[in-house]
Amino acid sequence: MQATHSLASRPLRVQRRSVLCRCESNGAKKKVVVLGGTGRVGSATAVSLIDNFSQQYEITVASRSQESFDKICELRPGLKNARFAPCDITNKESIKALIAGTDLVLHTAGPFQHSKNFNVIEAALETKTPYIDVCDDTHYSQGIKGYHDQAVAAGIPALTTAGIYPGTSNVMAAHIVSISRGEYDENWNYKQPAAGEGIEPTMLRYSYYTAGSGGAGPTILETSFLLAGEQCTVYKEGQAYQLPPISNRREVDFGPGIGRKGVYLYNLPEVMSAFKYIKVPGVSARFGTDPFIWNWAMWLVARLCPPQFLQDRSQVRWLARLSDPWVRIVDKIIGEAVGMRVEVDFEGGKNASGIYVHKKLPEAMGNSVAAFAHAVLSGQSQPGVWYPEEKEALADRRAFLQYAAKGCTRFDLNRPAWALESDVKQLGGLIYW
Repeated sequence: MQATHSLASRPLRVQRRSVLCRCESNGAKKKVVVLGGTGRVGSATAVSLIDNFSQQYEITVASRSQESFDKICELRPGLKNARFAPCDITNKESIKALIAGTDLVLHTAGPFQHSKNFNVIEAALETKTPYIDVCDDTHYSQGIKGYHDQAVAAGIPALTTAGIYPGTSNVMAAHIVSISRGEYDENWNYKQPAAGEGIEPTMLRYSYYTAGSGGAGPTILETSFLLAGEQCTVYKEGQAYQLPPISNRREVDFGPGIGRKGVYLYNLPEVMSAFKYIKVPGVSARFGTDPFIWNWAMWLVARLCPPQFLQDRSQVRWLARLSDPWVRIVDKIIGEAVGMRVEVDFEGGKNASGIYVHKKLPEAMGNSVAAFAHAVLSGQSQPGVWYPEEKEALADRRAFLQYAAKGCTRFDLNRPAWALESDVKQLGGLIYW
């Protein structure tokens, strides 16, 4: 299926231009360190940077052991063009020694749930190294945001939750909302809309799907189990509500190749950040997977396991490792597809949506993180700590989205909801969240 793109309020199809993906270097290569670089997310990010910026960036993959690097090189041969360096993220001095003098540090060493380890951001601030993480935890991202003033004083940009979801999904939502508010000029530069210009959003719904674990391995399993122990924060009409995890099922159409899937509420950081920084009064986020029995299994885990068990990272790590062999078997059968749908309701009954579909989650994640990295290294991010949807994070959202959507089988943005549906249908009554 040919990828389609729409990034503007008019029915615009944007053709990808290679200039956004491959840049010529006029001087020394910029140095990028990928912490957790032998994991699925970190290695996919490193490969994306190597494939598209080999003449501009020098990539160092960092993890605890050479053995893990050798093993991931068998899976991703492109990593043989990267340097390897040992590093322990529990040791701040180890991090500082590695990243001093580099141009960017990418923190992909999750999971971030229930983590209180802020060594990487602190090392980045002390060495004045720009920083990006792929955090998918509300509390950890808020902890990173707490370093904002220090980042401004150090003169470095830092992006948190800069993965695919959250990350690319946040930018999709922000772009839709900015178009509706009239926050762009004719050249897509940010501007202050005139009084009475544009319309305001009333509700934002994030919906995500992956086939199995999406090929992301035990880390995503560990993350899912940890999230099963957290109450979900959702917003409606400006008020926060707490709802049970993996509840309020909604059926969402992700288009050809994925189809309609059931998705369930999870406590994800983009809910809080959209409410606070895009200023949407209603926000929720849902996730679902295949085979459908995995959703039932997660529902049972959330209701049968004691909260203290699901909040204990060592116990959850054991559960993830126990489940991993079975999940890998299923992954081989059902693939690694990922789908994201962003839906925004506006005043007056109007709506706009975006959809992102890719056959391989690791590749999609790698391209998303690499797109954020390229934006920071290109000077598009201002000093401070930012969520992806904040204007200071990305000077050019369209260029970012064009790179992040590399390889998508479908990417449409700012389209009426009905235009993305094969047929409009919602099972189980009205949707309130």
